[in-house]
Formats: sequence, structure tokens, C-alpha cells
Amino acid sequence: MLLLRKIDCYGQFVLGILIIIMIPILFNGSFFIGLLLIGCWQIISAIFNTYSFLQTGFEKRILFYWAFFVTDLALFYFTYWIHLFTPSIAAEVFFWITVGGAMAIGAYYWRIYFRLIEFISLRNELDGLTKSKH
Repeated sequence: MLLLRKIDCYGQFVLGILIIIMIPILFNGSFFIGLLLIGCWQIISAIFNTYSFLQTGFEKRILFYWAFFVTDLALFYFTYWIHLFTPSIAAEVFFWITVGGAMAIGAYYWRIYFRLIEFISLRNELDGLTKSKH
């Protein structure tokens, strides 16, 4: 299971770096498609890993992640409705705030996910050491 988590985490990280590198080239629509792709991947990963976060003492961090995610998503939908009724500068400002927030939330998830992987690796290593002494 640890190997799958590492593949998941580093795959997200590589995709995120590629998206950031491609900003000047693909800024029109492809950047947002990439951001949507990595965002969906990360949400699915967070859903499947939330239980592990809760069991290993990272509950405060994962709950912050979900609170930030829900807040950013609500602001995004609020921006969408503002834009539908009155296309304005305020809608554009809120849109860019949500995009920046999504990137910050993604970086936060990677940070806590890397720490979870390190913690599980260390715990597995210590479990192996204690079992070998018996």
C-alpha cells in the first residue's frame, strides 16, 4: 500500500510541476484543463487517504485540507453565479482568487501527504525492527 501511495503522491507532484512549467505555453485553456485534472486526482486521493490521515494522528491537517477545499469550491461556485448574472471585474477577481487558492490547497495537500508517507515508512521500519528482535 505504501508503494501505491508513493506512486500516487509523486505522480501528482510531477503532473503539478509539468502544469507549472507549461503555463507560458498553454495558458489559454490547456492550463485550466491540467489544473482540473490534477485537482480531481488530488480529491480522489484525499478521499481514499483520509482514513489513513485520521488513524496516524494527522486528523487536524486533513480536516484543514477539507475545510479549505470546501471553502474554495463554494467561492468558485459563488463566482460562477456572479458571472452568470452580471459579468464584472469582481467575478474575475474572485475567479483568480479561487484559482490561486486551489493551487495553494494542492501544495498543502502534497506537503501533508509527503509527511504521511514518511510517517508510515518510519512506522513500518520500526515495526520491522521490533518484530525481528522477538
